[in-house]
Amino acid sequence: MDWKGLGEQLFKKGLPLLGGLLGGPAGALGAKAAVSLVSSALGLSEQDATPDKILERIEADPQALIELKKAEMAHKENLQTLLLADKELELKDVADARARERAIVEATGKKDWNLYVLAWVTVVGFFGLTGLLMKVAIPESSSEVVFILFGGLVAGFTQVLGYFFGSSRGSSDKTKLLTLPRK
Repeated sequence: MDWKGLGEQLFKKGLPLLGGLLGGPAGALGAKAAVSLVSSALGLSEQDATPDKILERIEADPQALIELKKAEMAHKENLQTLLLADKELELKDVADARARERAIVEATGKKDWNLYVLAWVTVVGFFGLTGLLMKVAIPESSSEVVFILFGGLVAGFTQVLGYFFGSSRGSSDKTKLLTLPRK
């Protein structure tokens, strides 16, 4: 199990702040703080605190879950601040991608067509492979490789949709509409 999986398990067990931080981006400041808090609450050293050992401890001892709940409640404000900071970093990353695109248009007077070509290839590839998988039987010896590639394509398709139609894109469009001159 990885940290994201542990985060999901903690979230399901009623620990939304710790679960959200551990399930967030790997290496995020909040995730490191959550690992430290969890290991401290369970009496583990940070070196011994692996996702598997933590989950094993929680499942073996019901008191461990209570200790984690107490720790989450005691540090609720700090955990919420860290969760918010992680989300802000994620949104900043999306904003930086859009700023890059605007900077290219301002500098060259042209759109970066590589972005659009890559997006279209991903979308067409996704629907093409989806249709192909519905109609063609995959040999058993190749199915694992095909499904791994399809998983990668699904992730890329999701990112394309998020970039072009995500909430930050909607916010950007609303901002543009608000700055239009009124009649």
